[in-house]
Amino acid sequence: MRDSYLFTWVKFILTCIDFVPMILFSLVLFRQRLKPHWIQISFAALAGTMVAYFDNWPLLYVSIICLLLMAVWKFNLVPALIIALSGYILSVIVATGVLIGCELTQFTDYANMKDDPLTTVIILLLTVMAKCSVLLAIIKLRLGFTFLSNYTRIPLTQENVGFYLFIVVVILGIAYRHSYPYSVLSALMPIQMLSIAIVLFIYVMLGKELGFQR
Repeated sequence: MRDSYLFTWVKFILTCIDFVPMILFSLVLFRQRLKPHWIQISFAALAGTMVAYFDNWPLLYVSIICLLLMAVWKFNLVPALIIALSGYILSVIVATGVLIGCELTQFTDYANMKDDPLTTVIILLLTVMAKCSVLLAIIKLRLGFTFLSNYTRIPLTQENVGFYLFIVVVILGIAYRHSYPYSVLSALMPIQMLSIAIVLFIYVMLGKELGFQR
């Protein structure tokens, strides 16, 4: 009983910590300055800990990141949503990769993972470590995008429809994330939605550089 109680608290702490890389993914992907705003980022992370066990926590997490971007970096709603959802998608990709790796190495069977508190905690720890590694790689390699500058407006036009489709697809993916509860590929978001979101992300973020857009 004591072990179960301990694992519950460790899981809660790791779940709270897991939100921090999501915030930083959003900011680093779009090359926003972190150093002058650590206090505001810390308050956003604290807010995330207060909603960590809500059933609809992904939308709440995205909302917190959006509010942070709008209040501190002065983004308008649509660019803030794009940045926040991009960070969420990258977080999902890394976490899903960890789960797939654990299943391929036969460390655990995803369908039965939740029945073992110790395994759940280990996977959460591996996920946090993987996200931090990816985050450091992005910073070290100076990856990211700069075209979403402060106060940028993205009107709903034919040229910008990809941005809005990206927002809709990711939100739908969050809403239907429990559709395939026993599939490791769809552990955090239905693989169909995740795949479409990745394609849209590449199209709208790298379209001009890769020649998809004029």
